[in-house]
Amino acid sequence: MSDSYRRLGEDLPDRVDGAGVFVADARKVKAWVAALPRANAQATEQSLARALESLVSQKLSGTQRLGALEEMRAAVIESVNLLESQFASNSLPLPPEKARAAAVAENFHLMLGHGYRRAAHDICSPAGAVPFLKGGSVLQSLQRAAWHYSRALALAWRVYRAPGAGAWQGLHRVHRYAAVLKLDRKLVDDSAAGASQDVNTIYVQTLLLAAINPYAFGQSEQDALWPITRGYAARCGLSEQPPDGLSPVVPEDADRGPGPGAGDESHSLWLDLRAFASDVDRAMLRVRDGQSELNPSPGAAVRVGNDLLIRLQRAFGQIAARGLARLPAGHRLDTVLGLSGLHYFLAGQRDFDTFMRQSAQGTVHVIAGAAWTQGAAGMTKVPRFTGKALDQSLGGYRMAWESAEQARARVGELVGLNFGDQGDDQEWMVGVMRWLRYEDDGSLSAGVELLSRRASPVALRVVSADGGSRQLSRAVEIFPIDGTRGRCFISNSSVESGSRIEVIHDVSSQFPEIAPRAPDVLSDVEVLLNAGDYVLLGEPQAVAEGEAA
Repeated sequence: MSDSYRRLGEDLPDRVDGAGVFVADARKVKAWVAALPRANAQATEQSLARALESLVSQKLSGTQRLGALEEMRAAVIESVNLLESQFASNSLPLPPEKARAAAVAENFHLMLGHGYRRAAHDICSPAGAVPFLKGGSVLQSLQRAAWHYSRALALAWRVYRAPGAGAWQGLHRVHRYAAVLKLDRKLVDDSAAGASQDVNTIYVQTLLLAAINPYAFGQSEQDALWPITRGYAARCGLSEQPPDGLSPVVPEDADRGPGPGAGDESHSLWLDLRAFASDVDRAMLRVRDGQSELNPSPGAAVRVGNDLLIRLQRAFGQIAARGLARLPAGHRLDTVLGLSGLHYFLAGQRDFDTFMRQSAQGTVHVIAGAAWTQGAAGMTKVPRFTGKALDQSLGGYRMAWESAEQARARVGELVGLNFGDQGDDQEWMVGVMRWLRYEDDGSLSAGVELLSRRASPVALRVVSADGGSRQLSRAVEIFPIDGTRGRCFISNSSVESGSRIEVIHDVSSQFPEIAPRAPDVLSDVEVLLNAGDYVLLGEPQAVAEGEAA
């Protein structure tokens, strides 16, 4: 018996026998499915859950289990689709009833994965060899198992929760056994998947999405990345030797995805990401009007936005940085979400209207109809939350908040960080949420990349060619920790590169090394990054380097 076959049958639901189990005869299952109360979605869901649990765990021959699963599969997927419609458009974190729907949908996929995996194991019993004329059944079972394990992971990622126990390990084991049998690259017709699929493509596609960290992408971006990673599965394969460059370890039999190996884990494969990362770099050079193209496979160009490319480029950078030492933490940090809240606390808990009246220029600026004038009184209630730094590196923190319901954060959102009792209330660091995950205990975990350890509240006004003023926006001035030269600002609205900008300071909060100037006008600024939730503006590098010289 091979090691891959032995593992294929391990850690599955306990086998049961006796009265009360679901009758697994394929013809009877077909009739049972036809009689389901489809008009009552909840009753159908409960009936399918009980039947599937019994079918996966009871003692059956492999072909009998496969036949029953095939009869039931379409109804289970239909129920999953109905469950997904309950939470697909909800804001996060999901309310309890919607979270339950997501968990049930994920568990349906997980149980189908277990069932098909057990069918493959039992067909090849006892020694693990494929019986005569059973190769098609074994291949079908392995492909179905891999696809459902992958979908279970996808559902967990889409609601930013950790995958259920056994999904990753089941996927690893199915792929290993299929590869040993040399069945991993054979296509299987699968109407549920929308096309013919093979185990290797499903496996590598899932590894690719896991490697770039799906928790760092929005839901619509995740949807876009699945077909992209499918295209790259043929070019970003598995290697038995560590390639030069981006190549996270693929665990041999652990219940986790690719990444730095743990000390007690064995592995024999690496995921080669170089083709994907190189294509993203080239696509960044071809961006026009905020759009570019990726070419996952020959003749299959995919139109992608600049924001997605920036996130992908950052993801590959973070993969390379995961080998850097991380220091244990445990200290508490006060946090505030969003640019408006950060500006409020940097300005000494003054709303934007008050900040403008008390600015260094001493002029009262009246902007009729501006959004900030409508909610000035409400700004006194800007919430701040206490988070815990779990560990830290040069680039930022891995943090946790006790209540995800209170700290309603989004991927890509700005976050202010303050040491609370240990620091001045106006000394806030500036970071951005790079990924987040909702935990089962109701807490929120997130990776916060640090942009600047110092910030100052300002307002930015675009100065027209005739000296008049137009657009006014709330902003903070920062000293980027990445060493970017020249002055940099984070704003809530973009401006055209080449614009002249008046920087409106407040005497009590501007950087001491930037002496008061009247007026403080930058003759030229460029958009360094448009991240959607915020815009990073700065002096052109040639100007900044000339001033430094």
